[in-house]
Amino acid sequence: MSKLPGKMMRKQHWVPQFYLRHFADSSGRLRVYKRSADIYFYTKVENVCSKRDLYEVKYSDIEADSADKYYAQNLIESKLSEDESRISVPYSRLLQCCKDATLEGDAFRRGRQAVCKLASSLIVRHPVAMLDGRSRAREESSLLQADGILTEEDSALLNWSGWKGGRKALTELSVAATMLFSEDGSVPANRIREAFFEKHFCILEAPIGSGFVTTSMPMFIIGPEDDSYDFDFAYMPLSSEYAALFTTDSSLESFYRLDFPHVELMNRLLLLNCKHWSVALSSGNGPLEHAVRDWAKTASN
Repeated sequence: MSKLPGKMMRKQHWVPQFYLRHFADSSGRLRVYKRSADIYFYTKVENVCSKRDLYEVKYSDIEADSADKYYAQNLIESKLSEDESRISVPYSRLLQCCKDATLEGDAFRRGRQAVCKLASSLIVRHPVAMLDGRSRAREESSLLQADGILTEEDSALLNWSGWKGGRKALTELSVAATMLFSEDGSVPANRIREAFFEKHFCILEAPIGSGFVTTSMPMFIIGPEDDSYDFDFAYMPLSSEYAALFTTDSSLESFYRLDFPHVELMNRLLLLNCKHWSVALSSGNGPLEHAVRDWAKTASN
């Protein structure tokens, strides 16, 4: 049996709950628009941007209904939770800096680093990215077996330690862990994080009575269509009150207080420019319904 101690978490989020809470109303609920069904509803933070056993890796030689069909159960989920705990505190302090108009100093700098870390994590842990990584892992697993890289002694040791001969599971888990947690600077998540951190950072504030909308892929990026991991412009809502711009244009101010039309513009652009969102979220009806209406109208033209 290859499990971590404690209860297995089956509902696994690709957008952290600490982030989603910054868009919830005073009762902790989110107003949600589900794209596939074209419906609105209210729900709790824990019920969105999640998938059952999203990060779990299955053994290839165990019955589908087995209680022990997953390899290193909850390993990825547990490590992601640890990362989120480290990010959430400086992230919240950054939002407090925005409220206090203190856009400098150690708290603001650490908060900016937390945002860059979160942004890169959101990109690589999205189900689309995870599916691509798993497809590559299965190919690599076949190469391992074909090339005979694992000797009989290696296989025996792995089997003794609880791997059940699951080379495919081992490779798949290794690829996922590397994607999400490696400190190697060449890993995509780290290259993306550095690209964000190198950009000019601007804070946008929504007026009272308005608010920023977020989605299940809460950012859009504009830039060169190549594999350099660089970009010209990125937008990411941080909370109902604040959003961030990352840009190559260093002439921009570090803070802008937007009016209603410009908040609606940014909400609309988020829905239009991010193709992998399945739900859009906000703390209330107005901003979300305006954004969805404008997105639907523009997208149909």
